[in-house]
Amino acid sequence: MSKTVLSFIFLLISNLCFSQDSKILIKDENGIYTYQKVFDITGKNKEELFFSIKNWIVKNIKTQSNTNFFDEEKKEIISTNPMFIVASAGVGGAMVEFKMNIDVKDGKYRLSATDFHFFNARGIDRNLGDYKGLFAKSVRGKVVEEIDTKFQNMLASIEASTKGEKQNSDW
Repeated sequence: MSKTVLSFIFLLISNLCFSQDSKILIKDENGIYTYQKVFDITGKNKEELFFSIKNWIVKNIKTQSNTNFFDEEKKEIISTNPMFIVASAGVGGAMVEFKMNIDVKDGKYRLSATDFHFFNARGIDRNLGDYKGLFAKSVRGKVVEEIDTKFQNMLASIEASTKGEKQNSDW
């Protein structure tokens, strides 16, 4: 085989082994991660869903800026800025904060998450998908994997709350 073919195969295998692609978040061409899903919750009206999501957020989301918003009049919109601590980012750790909006209707809600920002004590503050050159590719992959796990656990906990099931508090 030629050196070009071998180099291409090595590059392909390296990218597969150390990918920083998320399993749940969608990454656009600008490296920006987003998430959106409609959750069907049969048998629950808008008010019941609104209050169970609101209660979950008040109990579980502690933000420095206290930016939780609840549309108390129409009971259709909830907005907040959750934050995850990221241990896999190395010494001192890091945090990832994002915007989360939840639109509520009878029997369903749509959860959208955008603007995932990675920051740490060393002054790094960048979009989660845009911090190449700051860490080894394998560390970036671990950070995204950790965010995936925490995000999936959070989604499962919210969904359990809306269904009246026991919530996983370890997200």
